[in-house]
Order: sequence, then structure tokens, then C-alpha cells
Amino acid sequence: MVKKFTDERGDFVLFDTSNCDQVNIVTNPNVYTFRGLHYQNGEYAQDKTVKVIQGKVLDILYNLKTRVVYFYTLDKDSEPLFVSKEYAHGYLTLEPNTIFTYGVVGEYKPKSEHSIVWDSISQLKEVIMSHVKVKNLLTISEKDKIGK
Repeated sequence: MVKKFTDERGDFVLFDTSNCDQVNIVTNPNVYTFRGLHYQNGEYAQDKTVKVIQGKVLDILYNLKTRVVYFYTLDKDSEPLFVSKEYAHGYLTLEPNTIFTYGVVGEYKPKSEHSIVWDSISQLKEVIMSHVKVKNLLTISEKDKIGK
């Protein structure tokens, strides 16, 4: 899905879109931007492959069946991470100007999109606040604050 070539000029990133229906690139100018925990259910559930192009993130996977949370620290040198449709996904930027990409298998349908409120899972809240320290430093959308 993603191949990176590096030389004295910098990085060249190649996206192989043959195995995905959609490729998203997200720019995050602020440190401590949280996006997630998002998932689609039913026939529109999606597998994803995620990759940090620039910067650093705390990547979060939440198993929708077992309710277990997994954390990964990813940066531009990390391998792409596969996220099964059985997981809600989110991330917290740990550096400013982080660029994050994900390839998605399956059609996006807004009506089947859901999110889990980040601070409703005590382990997740604890880990995020250990990074952010002060809650008002967290950049988060209104939608992600209230869930859906």
C-alpha cells in the first residue's frame, strides 16, 4: 500500500491504491490533535492500513468485541499498520505538522459511521492525558467530543 524511498533530497512516498477503495491524507498542524475513535459497522465496516508520513502519533485500536485497547507509537520510519474492521481507530499527534494517511477497503457511508468518546474508556483517557497533561491542550472536533 505505501512504499517510501529516502535519499539526500528527502522522502518520496508511493501509494499503491490497487488494494483499497479510498486513500485519505490528513494534515495535523497542532501537537495533541486527537481523531477517533471511528468505525463503520454492518456491511459497510472497513479495513484500513495506516501510515505516518511526517511527525509522530500515538495510534489507538479498540477491539469492538473484546473492548481491549491497543496503543502503538508510530512515526515516519514505522511500517504501515493494518486496522481490521473489528476495531475502532484513532490517533493522537505527538508532534506538530504530523501527516497521516490511511487506505480504506470498503465504501464510506456516513450513516454507518460511529465514534466512541475518547474519555469514556478509562485506560484510553489515562494514556492520552499522560501525554497531553492539560485537557485544554487537546484539539478535538465537537463530533468526537460527544460520539455518535
